[in-house]
This record gives sequence, structure tokens and C-alpha cells, in this order.
Amino acid sequence: MEAFVIIALVGFGLLAAELLLPTGGVLAALGVAGLVVGGIVALGSDSGSADWIGGGLITFAILSGITFVYITRKVVRTTKDLPKLAGTEEMVGGEAEARSAIDPTGKVFMRGTLWSARLAPGVGPVGFGDRVTVEAVDGLTLVVRPVATPAQHSQGTNQIEGAS
Repeated sequence: MEAFVIIALVGFGLLAAELLLPTGGVLAALGVAGLVVGGIVALGSDSGSADWIGGGLITFAILSGITFVYITRKVVRTTKDLPKLAGTEEMVGGEAEARSAIDPTGKVFMRGTLWSARLAPGVGPVGFGDRVTVEAVDGLTLVVRPVATPAQHSQGTNQIEGAS
């Protein structure tokens, strides 16, 4: 087996590994370099088909490098402005279910976990099974507010209209 075939196979393997591993482009750069070296070795070979194989490997290496740089720039541009949320910060704004009465403290169930909860200031009690929105996370306690259901919203409107 010719040396350029082995070098080219290693280069292709490194390009494939870059797709699966988070190396930040190191394997892609090594794969492109391997394809270029394989192409150069093929051009210097005495084999009859090595001339067009060498040119093909070098061309593929250049196209792979350009594609990698283009796609990497797009991915970085798209993801750099995304909010960096992890853990409890991600819970703010989410909904949970009351697993006890909350007046002013109780328990809620969110994302497969039972959490301690307390009501946000100025909010009335919450009953078992009611939906709540997480406004903040204070240590291991969620600060919650009841979710207004359409029925509650229309009752509040009717009470306001009746008071006028």
C-alpha cells in the first residue's frame, strides 16, 4: 500500500473525528494538513494514478478547510449572543405545580424535583395543584407567583366592573 493512501486515510479520519469530538478545530486542521501532505506525497510517487489522486487530495483539503472556516464562523456568530443560562437561573420564568398550600411557604414540583417555595410579595395564597410561575431563586427556595388562569382573569374583570 502506498504511503500517500495511509496519510490520506488518517487525514479523512481526523476530519470525521472533528465532527464528533469538541476539539475546537484542532482535528480538522490536522486532517486538512494530512490531506495536503498525502497529496504532495502522491504527486511525488511513481504510480500512474497518483498524479490525479494527489491533485484531488489537495483540492479536497482546500475545500474542506474553506468549508470548516465558513461553518465555524457561522456557528460562533450564531451562538455568541445566546444567554448563558445553567442550573437555577434557567428556572426563572418557568412554571411549577404546587404540591402543598403555599401561604407564605410551601412546596412546588418543577423539572422532576420537589422545591421549597415562598410567595412573591403582594401575592395571595396558592392551593395544592395550582400552577405557579418562578420569579426568582433564593438559594434552594423558589419565589413564586400564581399563574392567572382565564377563569381567574375574567372573574377579576367582573369584580372590577361590578364595583364601578
